Amino acid sequence: MAVSFVERGSTRMIIIHNHVFKNAGSTIDWALQRNFGNAFVDHRDDKDMKRGAEYLEPYLLGNPWIKAVSTHHLSPPLPVIKGTQLLTIMMFRNPIERVTSVYNFERKQTNASTAGAKYARDHDLREYVLWRMRLDVPPTIRNFHIYRSISASVNWRKEVTEGDLISSMRFVDSVQLLGLVDRFDESMVLFEDELRPFFPNIDLSYRLQNAGQKMDVSCEKRIERLEHDIGEEAFKKLVGSNIYDIELYSYARKLFDERINNTKDMGAKLEAFRVRCKKQNMGRVSR
Repeated sequence: MAVSFVERGSTRMIIIHNHVFKNAGSTIDWALQRNFGNAFVDHRDDKDMKRGAEYLEPYLLGNPWIKAVSTHHLSPPLPVIKGTQLLTIMMFRNPIERVTSVYNFERKQTNASTAGAKYARDHDLREYVLWRMRLDVPPTIRNFHIYRSISASVNWRKEVTEGDLISSMRFVDSVQLLGLVDRFDESMVLFEDELRPFFPNIDLSYRLQNAGQKMDVSCEKRIERLEHDIGEEAFKKLVGSNIYDIELYSYARKLFDERINNTKDMGAKLEAFRVRCKKQNMGRVSR
């Protein structure tokens, strides 16, 4: 499906998906690829992408055909490119509820050689959580949204500071396409509204990809189950190690609610979007 593009003077529009691990990013990438085809890039050169604007600017300028890029290692701040506007997607998820999904995914990676996958395969959820709380272990479930909102050069072996939280909030303020995993359909409708002036026939209806948990259970119930599974002591340590992430998540939810409230005919748009999603999934077994 080729998405038409509306020229705004000489401005080039590029969608940059800050693909946060286990935040429904694979489903967003599926929708972007369906819309943009070969003009969408799932960028996996993590070492270069971590260099930030120094790499991203010449990469985008050298590939004028690109309309959308997804990366697991976006490194703010984004470059300022003459004649180009970057529209950032970032999804937020309750950092405590997210933990079980991360563990389940890593545990299922039977052929992966990463430290996380190996540890998850050999240990139960409680042991995995306590291991991930160590400062010498990558912060995959420890203030992870903070790290995905500040420069990749930040040392993750040190404790997150209030200054890091403030920097993350400023980045979140700049995210034009901000969404919530637990309100995914509303997020996609907001994205369509923002993108349609530039891509008039954008259609982000989707087929769910790579789901790690049953989403018909409430966030609160999943957190209760997590606490039960890992015990009170480990749960308190997990929450204590995500204090700034919890605050950033609350900040993102507030911004999201403001945008929802400012969206005209949100109810009708949401209903129509879900009809399109049903058509995408006709004939498929629900996951």
